[in-house]
Amino acid sequence: MEAALDEVGLGGLGRLRGAVLSAGQKRRLAIARLLVSRRRVWILDEPTTALDTAAQARFCGFVRAHLSGGGIVVAATHAPLDFGPADELRLGRPA
Repeated sequence: MEAALDEVGLGGLGRLRGAVLSAGQKRRLAIARLLVSRRRVWILDEPTTALDTAAQARFCGFVRAHLSGGGIVVAATHAPLDFGPADELRLGRPA
């Protein structure tokens, strides 16, 4: 877990309770948990909410690595994210 915390920029904060973290730090903590879960399928809802631009880019790198390793990602988001080549389904109201 410490390595995953380092990867998301929370190195050294592993002993803190999640309740004392900021919204962005809580999101990065959730991403660290995802990284250590070793699940083939990631189902994500607004995964970059509360993340700054640098943390969003880092997260997209984690997703690209997961995909290149044979993983699957299903993500619902309003933000354009660079997951690399991916199938995309856009939902909206008909014109």
